[in-house]
Amino acid sequence: MHTQVRTASSIDEDAVVRLLLEQLEDHGVDVPGDRLRQVVRRVFADPSQGCFLLACHGDEVIGVAYVSLMWSMEHAGRCAWLEELYVSPPHRGHGAGRSLLRSALQQAISLDCTAVDIEVDSNHARAESLYQREGFVSLARNRWTKRLP
Repeated sequence: MHTQVRTASSIDEDAVVRLLLEQLEDHGVDVPGDRLRQVVRRVFADPSQGCFLLACHGDEVIGVAYVSLMWSMEHAGRCAWLEELYVSPPHRGHGAGRSLLRSALQQAISLDCTAVDIEVDSNHARAESLYQREGFVSLARNRWTKRLP
């Protein structure tokens, strides 16, 4: 069955939260589900912040992407940060990730973004390969973060 990608709406909140929690758990990131749900609701309430895309096989939601929007000095314009792209393990290797990525790129183009930035875990060669095939280039940088109280 062919993967269909659609923009999520607030009625998809449970599926979005479920898939994002799965992905964060896969990466060893501990985020309380109630706090994640609050952030998801804020994005749904204010589309200028970004959007969620869902990959579906029939009625089953099998993947999610989160496109966050911001103004970038480096890119001299509005740009997208593809913060999350996740496909449930049993559905990997059949093009759902590529479909989500291409839909995210189209979404960014439709919003007049000048670039799309991503972050890939250093041990995620399969994801790196997908992004490389789709025209992304690796930057000679390290991403740093500091959690705030």
